[in-house]
Formats: sequence, structure tokens, C-alpha cells
Amino acid sequence: MPLDYSKWDKIEISDDEDDTHPNVDTPSLFKWRHEARLQKEQAKREEEAKKNAESKLRLNKVKELKKKLVELEASADAGGEGTAAQIKGVQDEITKLEAQETEFQKKERELKEFEEKHPEWNVDNISQDKHNRTVINKPVKVEVKPEDEAKDLGDYFERYGKKVKEFGMLAKYEESHKFLKANMHLVCEHLGSYLVIWAVDLACEDKHDLKERVAHQAIIAQYIMELAKSLKRDPRDCVEPFFTRIKTAEKQYKDAFDDEYKALLGRVDERKKVRIAEAKKKIEEEEAEERAARLGPGGLDPYEVLEEIPPKMREAFETQNTPLLKETFAALPDGERELVYRKVVDSGLWVPSAEDAAGGADAE
Repeated sequence: MPLDYSKWDKIEISDDEDDTHPNVDTPSLFKWRHEARLQKEQAKREEEAKKNAESKLRLNKVKELKKKLVELEASADAGGEGTAAQIKGVQDEITKLEAQETEFQKKERELKEFEEKHPEWNVDNISQDKHNRTVINKPVKVEVKPEDEAKDLGDYFERYGKKVKEFGMLAKYEESHKFLKANMHLVCEHLGSYLVIWAVDLACEDKHDLKERVAHQAIIAQYIMELAKSLKRDPRDCVEPFFTRIKTAEKQYKDAFDDEYKALLGRVDERKKVRIAEAKKKIEEEEAEERAARLGPGGLDPYEVLEEIPPKMREAFETQNTPLLKETFAALPDGERELVYRKVVDSGLWVPSAEDAAGGADAE
């Protein structure tokens, strides 16, 4: 006897994952997608509420106008020219509002009929299909050795990263099915997280073909996890049902899968932009720290000063050739010599002795 799925309960994407890798843009892949669907559904509800409110206002206005019409027609001067004009104006407005309401109700019926014939499936409502569903009557319990279970996300990455990458590079459902059956210890919430992180890495490296393949595999991992959550089963029990379903699924199911895949690609590209911006900012901060650390006693950067002084003097500093340094100092014209001397001292290129302090550059 088939299981009672109870409408698959509520497929809610978990947004409180315990382990989150620092490179993941959100606590988990599931939270990303679930929040996007909630926002879309909320916007739809708000639009429907707005249209219903406008309809209610029209009906109330018609009611008021009809009441006013009765009063005008019952008035003593109903036959007068002025009252007759008012009556006609009210009648025209009632006709206009009733036509608008009739058109609104017609469009609403057409929209409802269209939505019933062309429902928008996603992983939150996909199991409402009553005639084509995944049934697990007597699942074969998949046994995984305790020592094969990863302790946390970091442990999973370290132990199984290589294997997960093998899965990520597969292109066919048959290959993916066979691989996961042979490596059931990989099937857990960390599988999708690893693949998403890797997809972002590949996007940053501009390896777009491989990025798209890895993102596709991440959606496979996600669908297996969501199927497990909805059925309250171990994810490994849902590997076989998922691949059985996806190979024979109707167009709506596959379209939903493709929509999720495209949405993930969009988030991966957005994460790429964020990561590049973060890396650029980090490099700039490190360069600023390095510059601050090498500033001389007078606040000048020795690297910048080396670029400003005469070439022979720069060579003298770089080779630590004291005679050449004195020679280049002596060759400088008066005024410039004191200016250059002050720069090399303030930048820390030259540490003056007591004799220098007394006599300046000429002492050299």
C-alpha cells in the first residue's frame, strides 16, 4: 500500500544549518532559494490584495451612486433640467464602474483558469502533483560505516573534497546516479555546500563551462536533500527515487529543476563579484599596512623616495655603496642637496650620525 505523503507536509528549506563554511554566501544553499521563493510569493499576495481592494472600492462606489440615484429620482424637481443632468451623470458613472468591475472579474477568472492549467512548480509545491509522484514503499536502508561519517563541514571538505569534485564534473544523470550509489557517504547536507563553493571558485577563475556543470550537480544534491526532508527520510534513501523521477519526469518537474539551476548560476555570479571586491579590499588593506610599517621617522615611504632621487644615488642606496653615495650628494646643487638629504632621512633610507646632525649633508 503506498505511503500517505500528507501532501508531502510542508517542504521548508532549512535556514539554520549548524555548519557553514566561511566562503558560503548564506548559511546554506537551501536558505538562498527558499527566501527568494518567499519574496516572490509575498509580492504575488500583495498584488492580489491590491486588486481585491480596488474591486471592493468600485463596488462600494457603485452602491453609493445607486443610493444617490434613487434620492435624485425621488426628489421634487426630478423633472428639472439640472436634476436630469445629475441623474444622467450618476447613471453614466455607475455604468462605467460596473463595466470596469465586469472586466476585472473576467480577467481574474481567465487568470485563475490559466494558473490551474499552467501551475508554477518549484520545490516547495512540486509534490502537489497527485498523479505522478515518487513513492518509496519499502526503502532499502543504506548503511554507512560510522568512520565514514564526517564530523562537520570542515572534516567533510578535508576527507571527501577530491571525491566530491569527481561527482561535480559528471554530466549525465546515469553517471551521477551510479557514482552516488557507490559513494553513499557523500550524500549529506555538506555535498551541496561544497559544490556551491567550488562553483564560485570556478567563476572567479573564469572557468564558466565547468562552473555550470558543477552548479547543475549542486542542484541534484539539493533536490535529494529536499526530497529527504519532505519525506522525513535519510537522504541516502532518496538517491534512487530522485534519479528514477528525474529520468521520467514530466515537463513541469524538469522546468522547475532548470529554473532552480539558472537561479543558482545567477547567485554564483553575484558571489563572484562580492568575493573579488573583498579580495581587492583585502589587498589594498594589506598594502596600506605594509606601507605604514615601512614609513620612515619623517613619515615618508622609502620606496617612493627611491623613485624620486637621482638614479646614481638610488643605485648607491640599493648596493649600499657609501663612496658613491657621498659622491652623488656632493654633485647635487646647493638647495637641492639639503632637500634630498631631508627626504632620505625622513624616509629612513639614511640614519644620520651625530656629525650629520651637526653639519647636514655637507658633513658627508
